[in-house]
Amino acid sequence: MQSRSNRARSGPNSVRTAMRRVRSALAVGALATALITTTATAASASATTDAQVGVANNMYPAAKDMKDYISTLKSFTPFTANAASQVGGFWNKPAIDTSTMRGITSGSLRQQLKSAGPYTTCNPASSNNCVNGPLHIDAFLSADATNVDAVIPTSLGGTCTASGSVECNGDADSRHLVAVGKLAIYSCNGSWAGSTKGDDPSNAASPPLALGSDANGSGNGKAQSPRCDATPINGGAPTTMSGVKDWLATSGHRIAVADPASAPFGAASKQALVQAGFTWTDSGAGQNVFRGSAGTACKVRLESGISQVRGAVTANAGGNTQLGLVAKSNVMNVSWTSSSLSGTPSNDPNSWTEVNPSAYSGYGDIEQYGVALTGGNTGSAAVWSDLFNNDWDFDSTIQGTLAAYGY
Repeated sequence: MQSRSNRARSGPNSVRTAMRRVRSALAVGALATALITTTATAASASATTDAQVGVANNMYPAAKDMKDYISTLKSFTPFTANAASQVGGFWNKPAIDTSTMRGITSGSLRQQLKSAGPYTTCNPASSNNCVNGPLHIDAFLSADATNVDAVIPTSLGGTCTASGSVECNGDADSRHLVAVGKLAIYSCNGSWAGSTKGDDPSNAASPPLALGSDANGSGNGKAQSPRCDATPINGGAPTTMSGVKDWLATSGHRIAVADPASAPFGAASKQALVQAGFTWTDSGAGQNVFRGSAGTACKVRLESGISQVRGAVTANAGGNTQLGLVAKSNVMNVSWTSSSLSGTPSNDPNSWTEVNPSAYSGYGDIEQYGVALTGGNTGSAAVWSDLFNNDWDFDSTIQGTLAAYGY
């Protein structure tokens, strides 16, 4: 299990209470009105501060929805963002991507923020296309506290020790709880399979889709298509983790999860399986956990990041990946770009059930933290710190957007 931070945690304190109080007061109509109004005023804002930000894959869709509002609220130069997260979970070179807001894998970006590299697994189709570190961007929205603490100096309460090859650029005063993530059990329901139900979700498309490709070139999946080609589970998918454990006992059954070595949602997923009684064996005799494997021994298929898990199911990676543990935020309020749902943001029409957090109590709540980073654009760290400490919990547009994505 991934280690947890020993720093003071927000827990059920006034900050989280305030977040929930604000969210409970918002309706969908109010969210839509706020987003329309703030987007309309963005063009007239006077941007003064450049900024680049890496956002955990699970939170990237929500962050994209807020990018115009945040840039206006804090006078940032308007952010640019892609439809998809970064391939491989790292920060790619400008020759590949010039966007200023990017979806990343928390553990991968943490490595780039701290140390030189080289990092060569951004895109399985080529090499040497990642930015080598230490990476100087301006903010990091992680899927956990551990990766944020890992860029804050030990002298300020973090776990980062600077050396000749390691930098510690996290601003301790800006460290802030930004959301509490949730897991969901995901499967195809059979109603959204086939070529008439949306863009091809697999790498068999022409040209091959980069989105969803894990570090081994497998994975697959297009997040903006509701098409789901895996065979529906006979009798319906399990809706509890004990049910998942029992389902995995049958030969040929497999579940996709994020890699716990780099993705906090993967660490929570592993804990949920182990806590349910599944024997997690990732090496040696009896190995049943593999990266990108389709072999008969594979019961748990690891994907490089949480955004790849849904894709592994929708594309039926390896031929029989029928189940996945996804981030709830990745199946809510999706901006579909194909099928009859195109242009109408809505929840994923396939089968998914939220996992009770008690099922992964050994990991704890999936508390997601943000931190400002020094060493990037002039003045940007101070602006991000102000956003986290003075606006994030109390701004109705920010909290309403998070609520729309299930946080």
